[in-house]
Amino acid sequence: MIRERKAFYYFPFVLYCIRWKMTPAAPGGEQASLEQCRGDIHMGYKSRRIVEEYRTAKGDYIQLRTVVLDELKQKLEENRVPLLSIENRIKTEESLAEKVERKGDKYHSLSDITDVLGIRIICFFSDDVDRVASMIEKMYVMDWENTIDKRISISPTVFGYLSLHYICSVPFDSGYPEEICGKRFEIQIRSTLQHVWAEIEHDLGYKSDFGVPRDIRREFSRVAGLLEIADERFASIRDNVKKYGTEIRQRIADNTAEELLIDRVSLKEYMLRNKKMREFLESLASICGAQISEIDPEAYLPQLEWLGKNTIGDMQKMLEKDWDLAWSLADRKLRDSELDILSSNSGLLYLCRAELLNGNYSQEKIEEFMNLSMKNKERASRQAKKLLADFRAIKEEKEL
Repeated sequence: MIRERKAFYYFPFVLYCIRWKMTPAAPGGEQASLEQCRGDIHMGYKSRRIVEEYRTAKGDYIQLRTVVLDELKQKLEENRVPLLSIENRIKTEESLAEKVERKGDKYHSLSDITDVLGIRIICFFSDDVDRVASMIEKMYVMDWENTIDKRISISPTVFGYLSLHYICSVPFDSGYPEEICGKRFEIQIRSTLQHVWAEIEHDLGYKSDFGVPRDIRREFSRVAGLLEIADERFASIRDNVKKYGTEIRQRIADNTAEELLIDRVSLKEYMLRNKKMREFLESLASICGAQISEIDPEAYLPQLEWLGKNTIGDMQKMLEKDWDLAWSLADRKLRDSELDILSSNSGLLYLCRAELLNGNYSQEKIEEFMNLSMKNKERASRQAKKLLADFRAIKEEKEL
């Protein structure tokens, strides 16, 4: 009866608003939209009150989002945490009202809702989730009562994605405006594969195993297990790559890398740390007074393979044998240039070309080699002819 009386007194007011396309003033003195008025008709009293609070506070949440995103991006960059993305959203009025209605008596004011602002950090690796979590715990005031670690809370017999949901607030002594301090917001932290799981699960419409047919539940569980294993294996592969890089660096520093096979890691470390190669690069840079810019040499792997250079020892022999001719080729190109930056890959470029000449390769073979990187036969042909002409000129200069 009471509810009917409220509707009776409210309805004429709504009709008046719709008739004149007017609504009560929104926060900041702006008039609320007709759509807001119409939407309010369908809300319960509590939902309307919380939505009105939201309209008043929305500007604060927008400011809070800017502050938190800037802080997070800076801290993640400082700690060199590799990320897929940082996503964010502020709840819409419709979403907020739906949540209040769905949760019944759980929420009594806007401050009870902890995810008006939501931020999602997606890491490449599962163990980076803990690194990010540790950072966040030091940056913000933690609401541990409402924080959920689904990696722990989820039953081992239930399918579902594993992610960490932190409820945080900016401390009052942070120096930021008081109106944004203390307002709670949610930060979700996931690995890339956890995110893939969550998105597919959401698209399929299954968020728990209640009511899911047995066969489908079994399929979900199998896929969830595969993704969890893949998460662990990717982290292990990353660690092995780092370990391999450390071993390569040490062997190159100790001059015991002759038998190492050439790959992206070993070639990069050789170009960076081998004393003879660094000396050669410095000699090239001195021709035009340029500084060396370190560039990943991965693009030269096919060319070195074509030349039969398979180990670091092969690289070292090529450097010793072709140094003089490679330097002469570079001198012809660089001595009158105005370059102030020289790519570290210039060392490989001139060494490979000197190897072609010292190895008495035919013009056809040189063209084939040039085409590996140029992917243009006409251009490769011109470069091959120019290289042979430069070689003849260098020999004539030496004879004089």
